[in-house]
Amino acid sequence: MIALIGSRRTSEYKGTSSEAILHQYDFLGEFYRLTLGPELVYSYAMWEDGDTLESAQIRKLDHHAQAARATGAARVLDVGCGWGSLMQRLVENHDVGHAVGLTMSPGQAAWIRQKGWPNCEILAENWFDHQPDAPYDAIIAIEAIEHFAGTTMLRRKRVASYRTFFERCHTWLRPGGRVSLQANAWNSGGWFTSLVLPPRRPAGQTANGGSRMRTALKDVRDGFDNIREGMHASRKVFPEVFLPTRGELTEAARGLFRIPEVRSDPDDGVKTVASWLERAQANRARGAELIGDDAVADIIREQRTALKFLRERRYTALRMVFEKV
Repeated sequence: MIALIGSRRTSEYKGTSSEAILHQYDFLGEFYRLTLGPELVYSYAMWEDGDTLESAQIRKLDHHAQAARATGAARVLDVGCGWGSLMQRLVENHDVGHAVGLTMSPGQAAWIRQKGWPNCEILAENWFDHQPDAPYDAIIAIEAIEHFAGTTMLRRKRVASYRTFFERCHTWLRPGGRVSLQANAWNSGGWFTSLVLPPRRPAGQTANGGSRMRTALKDVRDGFDNIREGMHASRKVFPEVFLPTRGELTEAARGLFRIPEVRSDPDDGVKTVASWLERAQANRARGAELIGDDAVADIIREQRTALKFLRERRYTALRMVFEKV
């Protein structure tokens, strides 16, 4: 979710390393598969009243298929395809002729191959190195771009990395093709202000009815706590990951894509993480057998932090559509 430490960068930087991917999705993934539900969707769902986690996840997959205009398409690319739930749904429910999924996780690639879904092609490779056999009609990237810029503190380098991704997409897509993207995204001020500024309160209201001085001191302590918890998540759960801002993605796509749709859905994140956390706690003993109690504790701690940050609107579930120009 959050990364707040420096990293090495070169002109050929390709995002999160293979070692970090193995930790996040192959090692910790043994536990996540106990908590995500049968679809194995590890990204924020789209909720409506009466939803279960499973039905909300299906709604999210359908949203991106429709936003990318993928229904009935000949070829669709899923960047960061996870355990393949979107690929399967594109082919089986949206009449896509051929779905291609990219993942750097050997475990996820093996899982998808074992399923043997018709017209679903899985490639265990970095998007940076992808060379398609033919153009795509649509591209979908759900909570993948967080892996593309490493942990650099320099905004211009992050934007350059995102720009490389959008340049690739522009090359891969047919004229007028769309990218439907979902990301965990900081507020407009970026990571630091998102973490250290106090939650928004109604005018004149102080926390817990206390004095302005006590409220200010509490806000300072909370800011330091937020940074500490973010760094813990960075080291233990999401190494080499950094959240973008909407402005960074908009700037990176300029001249390549127009943006016909933008949504900010923090409550979708709240409901999804709350569901994951409940299931993680219920499966803690079995998870400890698979990956160890410390690793399970790190995941639960990260999910509690994510829930707090989403409720306080420190970051959001950002959904954007990019149309090739």
